[in-house]
Amino acid sequence: MIAWPTSLVREVAARRCVFFLGAGVSATATDKDGKRPKTWTQFLEEACKLITSGTKRKIVKKLIKDKKYLLALQGIRDEVNTADYRDLLNQHFHTPSYEPSTLHKYICDLDSRIVITTNFDRIYERYCQQPGNRGAYKTIDYSSMDLIDEIRSDTRLIIKAHGSIDDISQMIFTRSEYHRTKRNFPHFYEILKAIFLTHTVIFIGCSLEDPDVQLLLEEVKLTGSSERPHYAIICKRSQDALTLADWRKTYNVEVLEYGPSHDNLPNELRTLAERVEAERTTIMTYTLP
Repeated sequence: MIAWPTSLVREVAARRCVFFLGAGVSATATDKDGKRPKTWTQFLEEACKLITSGTKRKIVKKLIKDKKYLLALQGIRDEVNTADYRDLLNQHFHTPSYEPSTLHKYICDLDSRIVITTNFDRIYERYCQQPGNRGAYKTIDYSSMDLIDEIRSDTRLIIKAHGSIDDISQMIFTRSEYHRTKRNFPHFYEILKAIFLTHTVIFIGCSLEDPDVQLLLEEVKLTGSSERPHYAIICKRSQDALTLADWRKTYNVEVLEYGPSHDNLPNELRTLAERVEAERTTIMTYTLP
């Protein structure tokens, strides 16, 4: 079981934490037949089939094998028919009626005011917007000029850092799209940096290989203090010891491991939610006149 640091429980209870959700969270959802969303590797392998040139398909397959996903996506985007590419994105991220999992429930129960996600789908948003789930949530993406005002308000926010399947043309998927977004929306990355500097970030189902995340963490590590780390919740043995040590040294990210399988994560977050709720009750008791 995860030994949740008492300081972290208090920060979550005080809503000084931001949750950063990656593809691993969406992967826990299921459709009516019990099928789960494809992993990144599975999606890329499916997209690779759309490349008509055998030589270029072979190159992209090698990039996927080497986990050079951004380059693989760029190669696919450049080579496939535009309409076929859009259809594939819709089939993967929009059309399936995936139902939120217990993991989505416990993340919502933790009631962080700000949740950032790189996921294109709307599974977590749909769960949060169900009646009885803590109140109104507003979903906003990197292109919004209202982001600063929303962060300063008391609105519960879901920030789509890479865009949404609702607007395919604005999704950040390939290397060129990363560069385009950083050029056109520099204010968004300044805001993200400010959030990372002023909050504890908890990564759930998220790879720290994301270039946006790495750059932000490096800058924050250079600018801020190392006394209070960020946290990454990962499955045991999913990363080697050298990588974990590098995350701590380079990015100031402390790892909390669960296991032995991904199915253990919801119960770990339920335990955290129970401790957080107890802490919030204590805080309210002390502040009542």
